[in-house]
Amino acid sequence: MNEVIQNMLDRHSCRAFTTQPVEQEKIDDLITAAVWAPSGMNCQTWHFTVITDVEKIQQLAAAVRKADNRPENYNFYAPTAFFIVSGERDNRNAMLDGAAAMENVLLAATSLGLGSCWINQVRDTCDDPEVHALLTQFGMPDHHIVAAAASLGYAAKEPVVHERKENTVSIVK
Repeated sequence: MNEVIQNMLDRHSCRAFTTQPVEQEKIDDLITAAVWAPSGMNCQTWHFTVITDVEKIQQLAAAVRKADNRPENYNFYAPTAFFIVSGERDNRNAMLDGAAAMENVLLAATSLGLGSCWINQVRDTCDDPEVHALLTQFGMPDHHIVAAAASLGYAAKEPVVHERKENTVSIVK
């Protein structure tokens, strides 16, 4: 099978990470994957925020937990890296551009031997004052909203592989 497609098939959400930090070289590769994603009219109005300080990741998780009324153990699955894609609030393509960039990050992570898990709650709570304050403190432009976020690190266990649903494709000839 084509190695790109095989990488897509190998990518699964990881919900348990080791404490091993992600090497800067791999973080740089993930950023490269993100910035080379397609964007509407090639505007590239996104911003990428990468947090590798575990305490700061958990500070953000605590704010999201509070804003989203999550259980006390909510912690983004305790990753050693956290990747956030944001876009201009008024850009109608911000979410689509962010999703394309995040898919590149998730696939690149798999190819680098890293586990990943898309975390939607940061997008859902990015306008909460405490969450927004942390995001801007961590470098997200104030006029941005979160399009996507992901936990990244080394998998502590094999991810669960889910079967694909049937009847999700129509081919018109």
